[in-house]
Amino acid sequence: MDPGHRKLELWQRCTDEEPDLYGVAALVATIPDVAAAVVRFANSSYVGAVYPVGSVLDAVIRIGSRQVGAIAMASANRDLVETWGVPELWEDGLASGRAAKFIGRLMGLGRREAENLFVAGLFSSAGAAALASDDPGYLAWRAKQWSRGVSESQLLSRERMAFQSDHVTAAGRILESWNMPTMIVDAVASHHSPVTTFQKAVAAGMAVTDPFSPARCLDTSFPAAMRRLDLAAHTNSVSSEALRYVDALSPAGDRLLAGI
Repeated sequence: MDPGHRKLELWQRCTDEEPDLYGVAALVATIPDVAAAVVRFANSSYVGAVYPVGSVLDAVIRIGSRQVGAIAMASANRDLVETWGVPELWEDGLASGRAAKFIGRLMGLGRREAENLFVAGLFSSAGAAALASDDPGYLAWRAKQWSRGVSESQLLSRERMAFQSDHVTAAGRILESWNMPTMIVDAVASHHSPVTTFQKAVAAGMAVTDPFSPARCLDTSFPAAMRRLDLAAHTNSVSSEALRYVDALSPAGDRLLAGI
């Protein structure tokens, strides 16, 4: 089984109702970059570590299976964007996923749905990565569209004319090929026109990224997105938490998921 499939299997095991921590740790140990990331995160100031842990099992116990699953999928997303030549999309996916998870909990969604929200936000830039891999000029082209004041609906139609596809279609195709849950695929594919609470949380989480980020495909600001959901009072806390999480997983000059 290749590392990508092992990471997906690890995430699925970690989101079980009663995950087997020993089995989770054993699987983590077979994926070197995830093992390094889990131990590093368990020893980081983000989790308030008082004393260091050195074993994968101790690290899994300290941070919990759900966080291990999140790190596994973050690593899978990093593989994707780096393989396709657009590593700058990775941190934006982390921020979007973390924000979407918190927004979903504020909107009353349960723990399992919140974990799916993280993954949906994390892979929200998969379509952009796919188009950029087919045409290295895609991200620069999209930045030019935004500078011209193009709307979201106009962007999609122009993408189809220029690249024979759009980032929404490309993302849906990729996530379906990985057998992602339908709710994740649908949420990523509908982030320009969300209907359900889950989909709205994903769309709002995507707005937390910097307006000038290459990952940005929304013309709505994060404060405006939070106001639409009647969550304006939580805008700063959600964005701060998302950025803290990104900083914990990608410390300056020493990327956590690059492996050691």
